[in-house]
Amino acid sequence: MSEDICFEALFELCAWIVIHILFEIGVAVLMSMGYSRMEAEGMLTSSVCLLILVLAAVFELRRRKNLGKSVVLDTDGDGEISEEEWAAAGQDQQEEESIGDSEDNSEEVGEWWQDKES
Repeated sequence: MSEDICFEALFELCAWIVIHILFEIGVAVLMSMGYSRMEAEGMLTSSVCLLILVLAAVFELRRRKNLGKSVVLDTDGDGEISEEEWAAAGQDQQEEESIGDSEDNSEEVGEWWQDKES
């Protein structure tokens, strides 16, 4: 247990040192190109933030595509998903109908918490 905590703390410390060294190298390169230290730090920070934002957007788009959220079910553009489109997408229409039937039966019989006398 304590070994895990010590390893995590040591790993985080080493990671921060490596990140700081890479940041300082980037600032030194930009300063050698003629920028002041403040301009170099600002440019490097904004570039890293922009890179993180772009990578997050690409990751999210890829994740949504893998989940199937980008699949268009309404192929004919009429605003409704027909049984043919539903079947072509590999969905099961019978499952949806069986759920509706079970709800109707529960209304006819009554819920378990309702009084049977009324």
